Amino acid sequence: MNDQDFWQIVAKANHTARYQRFRAEDLEYHLSKLPPERIVEFDIHFHKLVRQAEIGDVYGAGCLLHHDYMSDDSFLYFRYWLISMGQVAYEQALLNPDSMAMLEIVHDRDGSPDVTDESYCYAIYDAYEKVTGRKIFDAPIEREENKNSVEPEDFNWMDYTHVSLSEKFPLLWNNYLNSQPDRETAYKTFTISSEGIAGE
Repeated sequence: MNDQDFWQIVAKANHTARYQRFRAEDLEYHLSKLPPERIVEFDIHFHKLVRQAEIGDVYGAGCLLHHDYMSDDSFLYFRYWLISMGQVAYEQALLNPDSMAMLEIVHDRDGSPDVTDESYCYAIYDAYEKVTGRKIFDAPIEREENKNSVEPEDFNWMDYTHVSLSEKFPLLWNNYLNSQPDRETAYKTFTISSEGIAGE
């Protein structure tokens, strides 16, 4: 499966999903119409893109969208969400992470930004099981080999303090500040001392 085929499926799911939270559900629906081997190919391509987005600056920019530092799992689910936003959003984010300031962000009931989507990956697994009656992990071993063919970037999350974040991502930083009740709290969230994150 090439890039064009992959993103066409993502776009189709996004087109039929009434709200962002239904994108995973609609992705499963469209994938379940494909032969099993195509679902596996989609899964391989998906995880390749997930690993390509494992970049320090994507992490830093994502933290501003998330309004806090992200754990390993949160960053993983953030990259799932980024792919669900479509080809243009994904590719621009890798070239210029600050471009994510222009994305439409949905918020949870408590007002926190909803920028992770664990279910988007499981939609692939559920579609495969629906079509075959088997787990996708039972697919040929080449799946694992291909999925891990892209080496992620090695980075240190502690490099992303309020100083570097404001310099690297001025649009995202401004959006973040404007979303916070006061500047002191906003800065403290991304202030790291020798003891760790300030305020913890």
